[in-house]
Amino acid sequence: MREEDGIKKICEEVIERIRPDEREKNKVHAVIDFIIAKINKKASEMGIEAHAISVGSTARNTWVSGEADIDIFIMFPAGISEKDLKEKGLALAKSISDRYEERYASHPYIHAYFYDAEGREHEADLVPCFAVKDASELKSAVDRTPFHNEYIVRRIPGLEEEVLLLKQFLKSAGIYGSEQRRKGFSGYLCELLILRYSSFVELLRNASNWKYGEKIDIEGRGKYKGEGKDPLIVIDPVDPNRNVAAAVSLDSFCKLIDAARDFLACPDASFFFPARKKEMSEAEFVKLVKERGTEFVMVLFEAPEVVEDILFPQLRKAEASVSNLIERNEFRIYRSDVSVEGSKAFLIFELLVWNLPPVKKHIGPPVTSKYHSEQFKRKYASQSLLIENGRYVVEVKRKYTDVVGLLKNELRSCSLGKDVSASIDRGYEVLRTEEISFFDGLGSFFRDYFDFCFSTVRLECS
Repeated sequence: MREEDGIKKICEEVIERIRPDEREKNKVHAVIDFIIAKINKKASEMGIEAHAISVGSTARNTWVSGEADIDIFIMFPAGISEKDLKEKGLALAKSISDRYEERYASHPYIHAYFYDAEGREHEADLVPCFAVKDASELKSAVDRTPFHNEYIVRRIPGLEEEVLLLKQFLKSAGIYGSEQRRKGFSGYLCELLILRYSSFVELLRNASNWKYGEKIDIEGRGKYKGEGKDPLIVIDPVDPNRNVAAAVSLDSFCKLIDAARDFLACPDASFFFPARKKEMSEAEFVKLVKERGTEFVMVLFEAPEVVEDILFPQLRKAEASVSNLIERNEFRIYRSDVSVEGSKAFLIFELLVWNLPPVKKHIGPPVTSKYHSEQFKRKYASQSLLIENGRYVVEVKRKYTDVVGLLKNELRSCSLGKDVSASIDRGYEVLRTEEISFFDGLGSFFRDYFDFCFSTVRLECS
């Protein structure tokens, strides 16, 4: 079998597994129609000038089976105030569902729950926005979405299955989703990439040769000024000043390149459906750390009640600041990470050096610098001074000899972010390897953390 035929056969088999059937499509669209009709009816009853539209993958038939994200935008006249949009939009959204949560993006929206004719639950985001006439007149970030929807709906027919293949491929690689937790490829970005390259396989062929700063401009009207700082630039066809791929991290960009090369070299359905990983147990974790000869230290606290796109940048900021504290005190970090599992948030540090002797060498000024030399000698007059490499050197007592003591006493001096800082102020724990008790989700986190220890690299096709 020719390589191209083999890839085609694999893609056909994958599509059969991930394409929503007509029954699923009908149920999802029935729920969407029900929500829209209910919003429009309520708006009329409440005397609110607004109407609802469906956007996103369910409006474009580009969702993977079983993973329909229903996004309903409530369109308000562009002339109303931000305050009226918020108050009337939320009131209208809340009035059509008995069960909902208020969430926040660029402004508040409602995450509500609905049921189809068979009693199956469906979740939907109800988002108030301004019905601006042109993308250049945006009053909030979400106002672009209806323009995105219109652009894709006109061009995607016939390419929906190619989008599904790309989404499933990225999900398996762990890089689907533009959320701060993942920093991967959004659904809209996937659609644009397929529009640019016309097929999933052609995208992979091109991606396998991408370089840092790769630029894609479908309409050829790009005015984006951030070139050089992003690994991937995909100009938004409805807003030439915006990079749709701005959320894609360097690692996610490189993971797609790597996965594309591997799949094209050794096509296999496992690239779309990897084997399910078994959660790591506490005993496995402790054994593996002992074999590695490292030490883990976890800063554990209650997860702040904010959306992940607000929380994760703060966790990353805290990770960087705490890492700096650890390294400044001469301990050595091998790797670090952050996560939220259930109600718990944590920073995790894997250390190469976590204990130090009580004594440390403190290097002073050059002997040739008379003023600073005199100041240094006066400060350490009671101690023996050495001269090494033309500088004064004195031995001093180290304030912290283990990293746990350092973090227990100095953590609050770090830049932690508003919500993380407030949560840590309410209480936190600093735990080393043997003290880490596994809670829901932690076994999966560590399985992913150590994934490179268990995975094998395909060197040749079987």
